[in-house]
Amino acid sequence: MYEIRPESLITFVTDSNIKLPRFQRKQTWDDKKNFELCISLFKEYPIGVTILNIDNTQNHTTRWLLDGRQRRNALTQFYNDPENIYNWAKKYIGFLNKDQPDEVEKKFWEKITEYLEDEEIISAEVEQKNSSVNAIEDNSEADPSLEDSENSDIPTQNLYGLNLLIRIIRLTHHKDKISNGFTRPFNFTEYSSNLSYVEYDLGKPKLNSRKVKSFVNEYKNYCRDENLDFSEKDSFELFTLSRAHIPEEKHPQFKVLMNRNWPNIWERIDILERINTLYTNSKIGLIEVKNLEASDSQKIFNIINSKGTTLTAVEILSAKPSWNKVIKDPIEEQLQATQNLYKNIGVKNEGIVKWDLAATVLDRINSTEFFFKKFSDSNSDFEKKLTTGFKLLSGIFNEGIKKDDIDQLGTKNIDWHKDYELLISDLNNMYGNIHKFAYFKFLKSYHFSIMDYLSDAISLNFSILMYKDWKRKSTPNNNQTEKKFQKNAFILLDRLIFEYVTRQWRGSSDGIIARNIGAFNQNPEVFESIPKEKWLELLNEIFNENSILSEKFTNKKILEPLLLHFYALSSIDGPYGNDSLEVDHIYPQSLFSNCSLANKESLQHNLFNLCVLPKKENIAKGKKTLAAIEDSWLKSQITKFTFIEPDEFSEFSNLNNLEKLKEKRSKIILTAYDIKRDDILNN
Repeated sequence: MYEIRPESLITFVTDSNIKLPRFQRKQTWDDKKNFELCISLFKEYPIGVTILNIDNTQNHTTRWLLDGRQRRNALTQFYNDPENIYNWAKKYIGFLNKDQPDEVEKKFWEKITEYLEDEEIISAEVEQKNSSVNAIEDNSEADPSLEDSENSDIPTQNLYGLNLLIRIIRLTHHKDKISNGFTRPFNFTEYSSNLSYVEYDLGKPKLNSRKVKSFVNEYKNYCRDENLDFSEKDSFELFTLSRAHIPEEKHPQFKVLMNRNWPNIWERIDILERINTLYTNSKIGLIEVKNLEASDSQKIFNIINSKGTTLTAVEILSAKPSWNKVIKDPIEEQLQATQNLYKNIGVKNEGIVKWDLAATVLDRINSTEFFFKKFSDSNSDFEKKLTTGFKLLSGIFNEGIKKDDIDQLGTKNIDWHKDYELLISDLNNMYGNIHKFAYFKFLKSYHFSIMDYLSDAISLNFSILMYKDWKRKSTPNNNQTEKKFQKNAFILLDRLIFEYVTRQWRGSSDGIIARNIGAFNQNPEVFESIPKEKWLELLNEIFNENSILSEKFTNKKILEPLLLHFYALSSIDGPYGNDSLEVDHIYPQSLFSNCSLANKESLQHNLFNLCVLPKKENIAKGKKTLAAIEDSWLKSQITKFTFIEPDEFSEFSNLNNLEKLKEKRSKIILTAYDIKRDDILNN
C-alpha cells in the first residue's frame, strides 16, 4: 500500500517526474516560513515528510505530490537561485540594503538566537567562524590573491551550518540596479554582449542570479567534457572567452580582469558547490502510496498532516490519471467555469480535464443558494463547494456519495460532453420548476438554504432524489406531471425537515443517502408524506415539554427550520427585499437570566417564543422588550411575524404572561401544520 523512505533533497527538487496535482493549494508560505525552513536545512534538522502518489501507467512513472508543495517550492527556489534566500533573510532579519556587512551579520545572529532559543548553539557557530577568520589572517601573506578578494574574510573550506548561510547572505548583500554581491564578479558586460545571464531593461543590463548559476553549471559540464580542472582560473577564462564570444581584441583586458576577480568568482562557484553538496547529503522523508482507493489516500494524508491543512478526498482525486483525461473541444461555459475556478485558487491551468467539470458543477447551476447554500470565498466554503459537486455527480451517476463511489466515478463510462451537459440542463430546469411552486416561493423569501438550516447531506439527498423523480417523470412537460413533481418536492422537504429535527440524520449520512437512492424505485408516483399525527405529536412535545423525543433543547438552532417551514405553510412572505434576517426571541433571553422559571434554559428557546425579524433592525432592537420598541416599521414587522398586535406588546413584555404567549402562538403554528399543510398535500 505504501512505502516510507528517505530521499536526497537534490533528487526531490530536480526530479521531473514529480508533478503537482491538477488541484493545488494556494502558495501560502511567506518569506518567514521559507527562511525558517532554510535555517532547518543548514542546521541539518529534519525538514518534514511529504506524500507522493505513485502512478505507473503506459510504462511511465509519475509521482504526484499530495503533500509537501510548500516545502518543495521553497527548497527549489533556493536551489535554483541563491538570491532568494537573501531576499527571504532581508525580510526575516530586517536588515537594510545600506547596512554594512558586519551590521547584517550582527542582526543575523541576534535573530537566529531568538529563533533557535539556544545561545550555546549560536556561540559554537560563531566560534567556528572566528577560528576561520583567524586562520585566514595567519595565512594571508601566503596567499596574496585573497587581498583583493571582496568579502573574503572566511575561507570557504571551513564553511558549514549557519556560517555557510550567513556567508551566502553576506556575499549577496548590496544589491543595485545591475547586480548584487553574488553576481557582481560575473559582470563582463564591458567585454561581451552575449552573456546568457544578462537581461536588458530599457537598454540597461541586469545580471540574473538564477541564470548565473546556470552559467556556472555549463562551465562545470564544459570542464568535465574537456577534462579540465574547474577550480583553475585558466579553465574558467577559456570557457568564458568561448561561451561569451568575447572579441579577440578584448582578450588582454579580460585576462587582467580575471587575474583580479578570480578569487571572488571562485568563492561563488564554490558556494554553489557547497549548496549542491548540502542538497545531496540532506534527506527528506517520503511516503509513497500506490494503487490506493480515495478513502485510503486521504486517511494516510490526514494522519501524517494532522497539524497542517488537510486535503479533501476530491482534491486528492485531482492527482489520479482517470480524472486527468483531457476534455476535447470544451464549450464556452465549461471554459469560463474552469477559468474562474483556477483564478480563485491562484493557479494556472492548461486545458480542461474531467476533474475540472466535476469541480465546477455548482458554478453551472442556478439557485444553488436555496438547494445548497450561498458559498463564500472562505477556504472551508470553497472545499465544501468542490466536494458537494463531486458528491452530486456521484449520487446521480454512481448512486452513492462515499469516497470510493466518487473515486470510481472517474472510471465510469460517462460521455462527459453529452451526459454532463444534459445533467446541467436538467438540474437547472428541475430547480426552476420547483421554485414555481408557491410554497417554495415563500420559503425562498426567507433566504432559506437547505445546507444552512438542515445539513450538507440532506441537501444532497434532496437534489439527488428529486433528480431521479424528474427523470422518472420524463422531465415533466405537462401540467399534471408537473404538479405531481412539485408536490413530491414539498413532501420530500417536509419529510427531511421532520427527520432533521427528530435527529434521524445522525450517524453515517452517506449510508442513509445510499439507502434512499437504492429504495427510490419503490416510491409511488406521489411520495408518501409524514403522517399529520406525527407532526402534531412532535410539536405538542416541543410546546409542552420543551423537548424533542424526550431530549431537552438548549438552543434555537434545531427549531429554526420548523419556524421557517411554518411561515411558508402559512403563505407569509419574508422581510421586504433582500434584507438579511435572523431568528430571534420574542421575550428577550435577558429576561430569563434572573427568573425562577423551571426549565428556563429550554423554555426561552421554545418555538412559540421565536420569530423572524430583519437583521439590521433586530440588532438595533437589542435586548429590548416589545413594549420598549418605538419604531413604527419594526412594530409592523413584529406583528407580521409574531401575530402579536401593538396593543398587546406591553402584555407580552412581562414574563408572567409567558403561558399566554404559548397558548396564542402554539395554536397558530399547530393550525398551519394541520390544516394549511393538508391544503398543500390535497391540492
